[in-house]
Amino acid sequence: MNFPGTEVDASGLARMMPDVWPVFFRRRRPWPAQALVMPHIVRGESVLFAAPTASGKTEAAIAPLFQRHLSFRRDHLSMIHIAPTKALVNDLYARLMDYLEIRLPGAVQRYTGDHHDFRVSDGAFCLIATPEALDSLQLMRPKDLTSVRAIVVDEIHLLHGSARGQQLRHIIDRIRQASASPRSTRDNFQIVGMTATIDQVDEVRTLWFGSESRVVSNGNPRDIDFDFIDVPEARRGELPRERAAALRFWIETSGVAKVLVFTNSRNAAHALAAALSSALSGTRWPVHLHIGILAAAERERVEAAMRSDRFGICVATSTLEIGIDIGDIDVIVLADPPISVSAFLQRIGRGNRRSDICRVVALRDSPDIEAVFSALLDCAQRGELDDVHEYDRPSVHFQQVLSLTWRAVRNGHALTRKDFSTGSGGMDHADVVDDMLETGTLRNVNGSLIPSDEWMDAGDKRRIHTVIAGGSGVPVIDTSRGEVVATAGPAHSGGVLYIGGKFRQLHGGADGSMYLEKVREGQRPLATLPTTRGRRGLSRVVVWAMARRSGIDPAWWHWEGNRLITWGGTTYNRLLASLIEHTHLAEKCVVSDLSVDGINRRDAVDLPRILQCAEAAHSGRTVPRSVAKRFLEGTRYMSALSPALQAREERNAIPFPGFLRWINACKGIRLPIPTA
Repeated sequence: MNFPGTEVDASGLARMMPDVWPVFFRRRRPWPAQALVMPHIVRGESVLFAAPTASGKTEAAIAPLFQRHLSFRRDHLSMIHIAPTKALVNDLYARLMDYLEIRLPGAVQRYTGDHHDFRVSDGAFCLIATPEALDSLQLMRPKDLTSVRAIVVDEIHLLHGSARGQQLRHIIDRIRQASASPRSTRDNFQIVGMTATIDQVDEVRTLWFGSESRVVSNGNPRDIDFDFIDVPEARRGELPRERAAALRFWIETSGVAKVLVFTNSRNAAHALAAALSSALSGTRWPVHLHIGILAAAERERVEAAMRSDRFGICVATSTLEIGIDIGDIDVIVLADPPISVSAFLQRIGRGNRRSDICRVVALRDSPDIEAVFSALLDCAQRGELDDVHEYDRPSVHFQQVLSLTWRAVRNGHALTRKDFSTGSGGMDHADVVDDMLETGTLRNVNGSLIPSDEWMDAGDKRRIHTVIAGGSGVPVIDTSRGEVVATAGPAHSGGVLYIGGKFRQLHGGADGSMYLEKVREGQRPLATLPTTRGRRGLSRVVVWAMARRSGIDPAWWHWEGNRLITWGGTTYNRLLASLIEHTHLAEKCVVSDLSVDGINRRDAVDLPRILQCAEAAHSGRTVPRSVAKRFLEGTRYMSALSPALQAREERNAIPFPGFLRWINACKGIRLPIPTA
């Protein structure tokens, strides 16, 4: 059978990859999407591979790379598979071990903050790692990676547009620069990116893989069977109980065995899991919780239980959003609307992975919630994805400079300005090096660049390999098991934690330690868990879909009193309001997903003027720092920069490119708003 867009049919692929065909495909014909991309990879090309969830992207990348490993007779580690989360690393490790361990013992290894399994490069084929673990490994053991000829970046949409993505591109450049010359000139260095949900693929391809790389995109998303579960209106404190009651009734009457429930926050997940545990007590369904503060052993216990047990309910945040296989999930339940189309697609893609249909139900407790869910579904079916703003972050350059100089000092050959690009992937990071010398985080000692004592100590404690903001918290010890089960902080003590299917009292010790004990009489309310980034609001494409479904053309803006309805989404409306305030067309605007309120001068606001103001602010970098900070992704090293470089990063964070595309796509302003 020939597949569109490729000259190689299934039998041709088998001839191209005779050694790996029965290993990865077990006599099965590959999916069309796989058949499209595999010839490019087996020929050594760099590729961005975009295909729907559960379409076999992993096999499509690994199989031809393993064939190249065998064909070129490589005898050391030749491929690194980078996954954005530890859970996905563990999942990939188990899957690839199943494929390869019998044929080639020691072929697959992993390296994360939880599992340091990588021992030697000799005899290995694939190393699976997170970006942060790979940063540390490349600095500490660079010789073990000099044989690498291919890098796979999994779920690239979670990294593109983020500080972690920028850090990873620097790491890849370092590995490529240090790569040893191969025996054959045809054994070239290649990068493969994989995603199910990313827009502007040519821009992503060029940034990550270079102008000579290819984009291979194929396959239609699976059909979505979408329904609602009605939840009675309730006061905020009673909402988890009402949700749990509605879910219990639906679970018991629908005949499902395994359910994965997604919420948008840790505290919402914790409250719903606790309420479900009480509601389903005495039934066949155990209730599990999977959130980021849980220890690795506890998260892996939950994942294993969902894979092996016949029945189970797992309540999770984005920790299970990406391609982890936790068994054949019957249905995905969305307790909250995801804020982006990408998150929506990732979450629903976790269910029914062995089927052509995603079965999804959403909790409906108001008409507004139903409108958001319907808009997300509409965008998913149309293939409309969210805008992503990629920008340069001096704080990420800071992390790279710090890591490189710390390693050089510890290895006894400190770097100089002249030889800095050696080992850095070819970048001298000149502006940031100057800034660090000025602020004292670096010292110039007889021409050698030496981190300050504070930063040398941080390096010795292995705390310089991540750009993620925030601390790691204090370990929480379950006294009944003597094990660390989570991380929290003293401010979060004094409540009850639902963990491991049981309720435990969370206490803080006088020395700042945290521990769990049995719940006493007069059980206290649930503990408040450490939070992550606050609500960011709906994206522009979701709000456009809401307008479109209401019979309104979102390209036209509308006036209602002093309210300008733009359908721009929270981020773009926030930037629009800032421009209006900056040009003194309003003193103080109030922003929502749909509108900008507080504009009294209707005659002074029109699209050409807004476009002119935006272009001038973008080119002249005149937006005040107080405004720019609203768009900033916080990183660990931002506060270590000088005010000048902090201001640069803040202004780089303003999403002007997407904003200008949006303004240019709009048609004008109407008065009054038409009735839907």
